[in-house]
Amino acid sequence: MLKKKLIIVVLTLVLSLTGVTSAFAYEGWADTKATAYQLQAPILGVSSLLDSPYDTDWYSWTNNTGVSRSFSAKLVSPAGKIYGFSIILPGGGSPSYYYDSTPGGFVKVSTTVTIAPGATVYFQVRGNTFDQFSTTEPYNFTVLY
Repeated sequence: MLKKKLIIVVLTLVLSLTGVTSAFAYEGWADTKATAYQLQAPILGVSSLLDSPYDTDWYSWTNNTGVSRSFSAKLVSPAGKIYGFSIILPGGGSPSYYYDSTPGGFVKVSTTVTIAPGATVYFQVRGNTFDQFSTTEPYNFTVLY
């Protein structure tokens, strides 16, 4: 327990120095679309853990810029792991799933999809297969517009 707290404190410090929002996984945190973590501008990055085979993390971004915007999203998996993410656009439709087949690699998606002012897009981060999770190594997920 003490070791886990120490790791959380160290990772929080490191991430705060790099300008990335820290959000460590815990039971019930951003586990559903309804409880998605709202990404805020200008810092639209977050690091967290997928701590079990069943863990998924949900994020949302609401276009509060007053004008239509396209966006790009980037996911960096922990060393030796393959994570991916889905994009759920406003208005429904089938989600698109993106992943890199290189362990510890990254996925970057730039889209030409335009998000209207006031609309919200959702993202779901998960391990690519059942054994892709880590209780100690965080991933980094960033959305830019």
